[in-house]
Amino acid sequence: MTIAQSKLLFEKLHSDEPFRNRVLSASNMLECMVIIGSKGFDCSTYELRMTLDKYVKEKKPDVDSNFSLWENIFPE
Repeated sequence: MTIAQSKLLFEKLHSDEPFRNRVLSASNMLECMVIIGSKGFDCSTYELRMTLDKYVKEKKPDVDSNFSLWENIFPE
């Protein structure tokens, strides 16, 4: 994944709520890779994990926090 593509994925996580919800609620990394691949992103699982970790760390914990990466979705 190029730096530009990594930034684009990060921005898409912020701006595209349905995409973000699908990615964050994926039951495992393989499913997550399929979801981002369908949007044209090509990266390793390590690169994806780094991008998701960055997104989650920057996210305020009291906003949209009904999820936990991987397999833990909390009811609203």
